Amino acid sequence: MLAAKAPPALRLDSILVRALTAAALIVLLAACGRALVLFAQHARLALEFPYTLNYGEGPLLDQAVRLSRGAEIYQPDLSVPPYTIANYPPLYPLIQAPFVSIFGAAFWYGRLISVVSCIAAALFLGLTVRALTRDWLAALVAALTLLAIPYLFSWSALARIDSLALALAWAGLFAIVQGRGTRLSLIAGIVLLAAAAYTRQTYLLAAPLAAFAWLVGNRLGGRGLIFAAYFAALVTVVFAALTAITEGGIFFHIITANVNTLDPGIIGYYAAELGAHLPIFLALGGLMLIIGLIVDRRTWSLTAPYALGAVIVALTISKVGSDVNYLYELGATFALSAGVWVAWTRRVPLLRAALLLLIAGGVIMASDLSASKYQPILEERVNAGAHLEELVAFVAGTDAPILADEHMALLTLAGKPIRLQPFELSQLAVAGMWDETPFLNDLRGGTYPYILIYQPYRNPNLRRERWTPAMLREINAHYRPLLQSAETIVYEYFRSN
Repeated sequence: MLAAKAPPALRLDSILVRALTAAALIVLLAACGRALVLFAQHARLALEFPYTLNYGEGPLLDQAVRLSRGAEIYQPDLSVPPYTIANYPPLYPLIQAPFVSIFGAAFWYGRLISVVSCIAAALFLGLTVRALTRDWLAALVAALTLLAIPYLFSWSALARIDSLALALAWAGLFAIVQGRGTRLSLIAGIVLLAAAAYTRQTYLLAAPLAAFAWLVGNRLGGRGLIFAAYFAALVTVVFAALTAITEGGIFFHIITANVNTLDPGIIGYYAAELGAHLPIFLALGGLMLIIGLIVDRRTWSLTAPYALGAVIVALTISKVGSDVNYLYELGATFALSAGVWVAWTRRVPLLRAALLLLIAGGVIMASDLSASKYQPILEERVNAGAHLEELVAFVAGTDAPILADEHMALLTLAGKPIRLQPFELSQLAVAGMWDETPFLNDLRGGTYPYILIYQPYRNPNLRRERWTPAMLREINAHYRPLLQSAETIVYEYFRSN
C-alpha cells in the first residue's frame, strides 16, 4: 500500500518553518561573525604590541623569567626584598618559561597562549554541549556565543592566566561527559580540572562541582565519588608538595595575599552593566536554573551547578583591584545556557527559530558593548605606546634600582628584576600582613633612586590604591619629578635636609 501524501498545507507549513529557522540561523551567524571579526582585531592589536596592556601582565612575565632561571616565585620571607607576590598557582608562568629561554622576555607568547586558550575554551564548551544534548546546532551556538561575551573578549588577548584556566576546565568537563565517567575519561577529567585549578585557584569550584553533580545526576554516583576523592587527593598532594618546596610560601602568596579589601559598589556597577547590555543572556541563564530541571534533568545536573559556582566566583569581583576576569565563568554560563536552550527547543521549530533570533539579539548587544567600551580601552593603550619610548630608553639606560607600578614590565623587558609590586604589598600593609617599615626606611635612604608612578588622566587617584599613604609621604618628601611621559612621572631621589 502506498503511504498517504501529506496535505499541501502541512507541506507548506513545514517548508515555512524550515525557512524561518534557516533565516534565523543566518541572522545569528552574521551576528557571531561580527563578534569574531572584533575578536580577531582585538587579538592582532594585542599580539603586535610589545609593552604591557594590563598591570597584572608584568608580574606574571617576571615570574616566567624567574622560573626559566630556576628561581623561586613564592618566597616565604617578605621582610626583605624583592617585595613581590605571585597571586596565582604556577602553571601559566611555567608554560611560558620555555618561551623565555628561547625568545627572551616578551609578551607575545603569553598573549598567544591566551588567544588560543579562548578558542579552545569555546571549542570544548561546544563539544560538551554536543555531548550533553546530541545537538550540533546547540554546540555551535554555545561555542560562538562564548567568543562574543564582552568580558572574555576584553581579557582574551592579555598575558593573564584566566583564558588558559577556562580552556582546561572545559576540556576536563568534556572528557568526563563525553566518556560518561569511564576510567580513562575520569583520569583525563581529573588531570585537566586539577590543571585548571593550578592555573587559577578559583577554578576549584564551578567546573569540578559540575562534573561531580553531572555524574551523580546521571546515575553514576559511584563514579562521582571516585572523581571527587581522586580530584581532591591530586589537588591536595600537589599543594602539599609545593608547600614543602616553597617552605609555606605558596600558601601565603595564593591564599593569604589574595584577601583584599571589598568594595560592594563594584558589584553594583557590573550588575547594572549586565542588566543593560546582556539582559537576554541573563534571562536565559536564569530560566535555565529555574526550569531546566523540568525540561532536562540530566543536562541541568551539569548546567545548574556550574552556573551557581560561576555566580559565586563572579561576586568576588567586589575585591579592590579586581577586573572582568572574575566574570569569565559567568560568561561561559551565558554561552552554555544559550546552547542548551537551543537543544531544548528543537522539537518546537518555531520556538527554536524565535530563540535563535533572540540569541542573535543578545550577541549584537554584547558585541556593541565590546566595540564601544572594551575595544577602545585596548586601542587607547596601544596608541599610548608611541609615548613609551622615552620611558623604555630611561629604564634601559639606568643601572640604578628602579621601582614602578603600571609599567613595571619595562624592567623585566630590560632584563632587570621587579623589586616591588606596589598594589599587592600596599594591600597587605593595609591588612596588617606586611610590615612596610623597612621599605619606608629604604625610600627615606635612597635605596631606590628612581620611581615610576602611573597617573592616568581618567583615574588620577589610582596612585592612592597602589601606594600606601606612608609610601606616598616618603616619596613626596624625598623624591622630585625628573620627567613625565605616557601618563607616568619618573621621580628621582634627592637628599633632603
